[in-house]
Amino acid sequence: MPNHKLTLEYDGGRFHGFQAQPGLPTVQGELERALRPLADLKSPVYAAGRTDAGVHARGQVISFHAETKPPTERLPAALNSLLPADISVLRAEEVPDGFHARRDARSREYRYFIINRPSRPSMGRGFLLHYPHPLDLERIEEALEVIVGVHDFRSFCREEAGKTCVREVLEAQLERLPHDIIAIRVKANAFAYMMMRMLCSALLEVGRGRWTPKTLEEVLEEGDNSLCPPTLPPCGLVLEKVHY
Repeated sequence: MPNHKLTLEYDGGRFHGFQAQPGLPTVQGELERALRPLADLKSPVYAAGRTDAGVHARGQVISFHAETKPPTERLPAALNSLLPADISVLRAEEVPDGFHARRDARSREYRYFIINRPSRPSMGRGFLLHYPHPLDLERIEEALEVIVGVHDFRSFCREEAGKTCVREVLEAQLERLPHDIIAIRVKANAFAYMMMRMLCSALLEVGRGRWTPKTLEEVLEEGDNSLCPPTLPPCGLVLEKVHY
């Protein structure tokens, strides 16, 4: 049975996350609906990252076993003709039988986009956090160095029963973009639930001068998520790439 790997882009604004949920719009639900007339699915649709409600993706990867009516190279066009406009299949390829989008992923890369100016944005509102307060970007960069490496991120995630919060952050950097936009980019072997949004919230506290990089380090070591500032909204978060 052929095993397919698809790379997706989607606007997560109206979805209740990637994973299918009864009675709610989800990315997985739309994909499986579109696949039904095109493929005889022999496995669920597996995703490299189960993005939360409102989170976007530019490089989500899924895999599934199926016999498909169109050949693999025509799957993107066929699926895009059936999918809503806020989901797009970018690439499709046939992969070895044992490939699994989630289990075989070595790392994931997320960006959180922030527009840092007094005036609210009129464009791109669904993809940016508006943060009107001045930020010391050098202090944020200093704090990003703290999170690189293997850490228990219990202070910056919501714990799930039976799951560890230990993750390895491979890269963390601040990107300065045009039009007063900054992006916090983090690449890690995996992300705990809400980890990116909670980390970025703490980093903004550093940039605003309410925390120091040392404060962030101390909270990280404390292992208590009640010390974390309020979680940022999902609108600025994008799953950029999955590395295999």
